[in-house]
Amino acid sequence: MQKSEHFTPITVGIMGGSASGKTTFANALAEQLSEFSPVVLNQDSYFRDWSEYSEAERERVITANHPDAVLWNALVTDIKKLRERDVIETPTPGTRGAQRDNEKASVQPSDVVIVEGHLIFWSEDLRDLMDIKLFLDVDPHERVLRRMLRDVAQRGGDLEWAINWYRRDVLPNFPVYTEPCKQYADLIIPFQDENPVALHTLVAGICARIKENRSSS
Repeated sequence: MQKSEHFTPITVGIMGGSASGKTTFANALAEQLSEFSPVVLNQDSYFRDWSEYSEAERERVITANHPDAVLWNALVTDIKKLRERDVIETPTPGTRGAQRDNEKASVQPSDVVIVEGHLIFWSEDLRDLMDIKLFLDVDPHERVLRRMLRDVAQRGGDLEWAINWYRRDVLPNFPVYTEPCKQYADLIIPFQDENPVALHTLVAGICARIKENRSSS
């Protein structure tokens, strides 16, 4: 496939704690920018499968809230490819998606790449690829309530298991690996409720930036 001669795509990173609304905000942003057919990548799609561990060991070391959970090289490589307007293939080998035999798909490049996840600013290599970094700020009690509703009511999970997992994995890791990354954000967006002002302001800024880049390319 011949590469486009257009400008480097604008890459937007959306970070926040568990159940802060990252996916909701990313999808709303993509919808508002639909004329550019944005690519949305979820950090969770790059969670490792832990297959190198035995079942007993896996139960001891598995995490979703420590940086060890993410295949950073694969995620950074895919973002670089999209910024170079190359096609990427999903799911990535070694991830949970690949382990589950998720259907393979090609992701086409776009003028806008949106990356969302609760650990994405932890990686300096990934931060360096982002043009706009957003952190969604939500009261921790609200995030816990959202998480329990999502895991139990929406996904049919067990409440006791969800609480135990939150205590084991989210509580000790959030203040160490997620919350401190707020310092890297260009914008901190309150997202206790929908924030249409922040969304529309961001969309206007991205559209203006694309227009400027197109005129100078």
